[in-house]
Amino acid sequence: MAATAAGAPTVAVDRHPGRLALAERFGAVPLHADTPGLPERIRRLTDGGARYALDTTASAPLINDALRALRPTGTLGLVARLHTALPLETGTLDRGRGLRHICEGDAVPGLLIPRLTALWQAGRFPFDQLIRTYPLADINEAERDCDAGRVVKPVLLPETAHR
Repeated sequence: MAATAAGAPTVAVDRHPGRLALAERFGAVPLHADTPGLPERIRRLTDGGARYALDTTASAPLINDALRALRPTGTLGLVARLHTALPLETGTLDRGRGLRHICEGDAVPGLLIPRLTALWQAGRFPFDQLIRTYPLADINEAERDCDAGRVVKPVLLPETAHR
């Protein structure tokens, strides 16, 4: 959403139709994760390959697809924690492509937050439409909803003390 708001062409890949519809509503080109020839399709949509890609799945097949969708010297950022080894397929890191893990956004909050706030105030970054809140006691439900694609960003709220 932020990339689209900043004017970058954006392709969203997901397995959940509801999340793909949401991505399209916010300006991204939606592609199902099982699309045949996914990397080639992304390269066509991005005029020769994406400069940047972001993986939130920790899925080795999708990470390899994302690497193949990059243009030479493109970078794939990983934000999900890997729970298994990541087998990279031959050729995915050639031509100067890079892979890096992103920790806590790798941003300077004093610069990023004002930019995102200005985009939100201008109606170009409606991040609040991606959030669903849950009481902390419903943490398991929040995880199930996220895994099932019913929510994009679950936010857990601690119980407030009653006085």
